Amino acid sequence: MNKQFTFKIMRLLSAAMLGAVFLSGCGSSNEEEEALASFSSSIADFTDYIQDADEKINNLDSSRTESADELLEILDDMDAKFAEFASIEMPIQYEGVKGLAKQASEEMSLAVSHYHTAYESEPFNENYADAAYQCYKNSYEYVQYMGYLLAGEEIPENDHVKVYEETNDQNILDRWLSDDEGESSTALRE
Repeated sequence: MNKQFTFKIMRLLSAAMLGAVFLSGCGSSNEEEEALASFSSSIADFTDYIQDADEKINNLDSSRTESADELLEILDDMDAKFAEFASIEMPIQYEGVKGLAKQASEEMSLAVSHYHTAYESEPFNENYADAAYQCYKNSYEYVQYMGYLLAGEEIPENDHVKVYEETNDQNILDRWLSDDEGESSTALRE
């Protein structure tokens, strides 16, 4: 649907997958290494799946009447794959990804439901199609956020996501007790 957006997501998830593979060599136990390897494999499978599904969608010939049915089949499969990915075991250091995966899955389910309503209505219901596309975009946005987390990058704040930073209480106490009013907020990030 949007090649540049999908390419960016693929790049982020691939970088995250490589990071997880490298980190798996640093684990202290075989169980942790196996969990990271399994998680890394799940990310690779999900990334490959998204790329393939995006390619299938972009290669649909919209002038054919069968394309609507083909699109709905691809979307049904995407709904199942997103739900499957959201249900996998995630290593403790990637627990933040779990909530984003669930959000992505919920948005994809809404998108698929709305697309079915739009295409199965007589006549075609453009309002449902617009709502479906927005949910579809939201789903991919959450996937992009997963990529940011997995790659260790900052997630940009927007209407869907509020980023809260954990701070060290000692730094907060130092700032409160400090006489320096002009101290920058970056000191809180130490």
